Amino acid sequence: MRIEVEDKLDRIADIWNYFIWDYKFCSSKIKFNEDVRTNYFGDILGYFKDTLDIVFSDKKYTNYADKFSFTISFLQSIYIQQDFTQEMLEIFKTGTDKGKLKQDETYYLNRDLRNELIGHPIRKAEIPIGEFDNKECDFCGKPLTKPKNKLALLSSTIFSYQEKEDEIQYLLYHRNNNFKFENRTFKILDIQKRHSEFLIKYFDEILSKLKTILNEYLSELDKLEKVIEKRDFKTVLKLVELYFEAIFKSDFVYDKDSLLEIYDRRYEHLRYQNYIDRFYFVLRNEIADKRKYVIDIFGSKLVDKSSLKKPLPKINIIITSSNDPIEVKEEGKVTYHYEISKIATKRNTIDFDFFGGLLRSKCKDNELVLNELNYMERNISSEIEYYTSLRLICTELNEE
Repeated sequence: MRIEVEDKLDRIADIWNYFIWDYKFCSSKIKFNEDVRTNYFGDILGYFKDTLDIVFSDKKYTNYADKFSFTISFLQSIYIQQDFTQEMLEIFKTGTDKGKLKQDETYYLNRDLRNELIGHPIRKAEIPIGEFDNKECDFCGKPLTKPKNKLALLSSTIFSYQEKEDEIQYLLYHRNNNFKFENRTFKILDIQKRHSEFLIKYFDEILSKLKTILNEYLSELDKLEKVIEKRDFKTVLKLVELYFEAIFKSDFVYDKDSLLEIYDRRYEHLRYQNYIDRFYFVLRNEIADKRKYVIDIFGSKLVDKSSLKKPLPKINIIITSSNDPIEVKEEGKVTYHYEISKIATKRNTIDFDFFGGLLRSKCKDNELVLNELNYMERNISSEIEYYTSLRLICTELNEE
């Protein structure tokens, strides 16, 4: 039960993180109001994860106090997950509201049980007492009558001391039964199965809505790809702003205004054309990744994540003597990732002198790299000049 529930919840979370949260086109299709923009949806997902262990626990309790505590936390966790599911159905505009849920026995049977035993173990309500208040209408003078009510006990419950390990049992005293003793017993497994059916049903409803949204989104990306093929850069940026705006935050000076300036200067120097080529390359790859992700998320098989929590295999340690022959591996090729990452994130004179110096020492025979390092040093205060030059170095050294 839990495996399928958790798998569907993870898919919803992934779509939220990689599409809804990043792209306005996707978020515009749901109730992405000011409250939802606070990302309290992340709190819902976290709470769901935290309560799964309780809801789908298979532990058996023989001690009354332990069973008492479990029953409260178990039923309350189901109640919370029902509320969160209702909230999610509203956020994703599925059309299912609380009124519809109240007609679903996978919802109301467990909820009524929780309310009766945990939420309101002693229930009171106003009931008529057979007398009437007499009052005249202020406009027509006709007598108005309404029954007098009083606050009275409706029902009370108490946990049973006789329940079995796999059951929840309690005693109910209700006004409709003249407060005579009534024994109520529920199998824990039945409650879990019913709740699992509830979650799977409505998670599927949410996923169906999300699939529709993502299919529409992929259609818009198709249009963007056609424009990319025409190499109409300004039109590309307009469509990216509408449908793929997260890419503007994926690298230095990837904002629209900077890219337009770089594009207009593409014939001045190789560094500018290289930067635009790189943007096209990243854009194509990320669109392809998004397309593949949609296919995978709706086409992948159920994954039992409990299998990923297996203990580490036993490791045998073999102690050798100093006389044993040791295989010496050849020294690997020179890499530049460390130095490049430092000058990319530490854009100041002191750090550039040090890390740029390290890169110079590795590339002392590479004229392009040395020239671009000198250019970066002279233009350290200009983001466009600095990062277009750095990107050209990365291309030259195959450090993408």
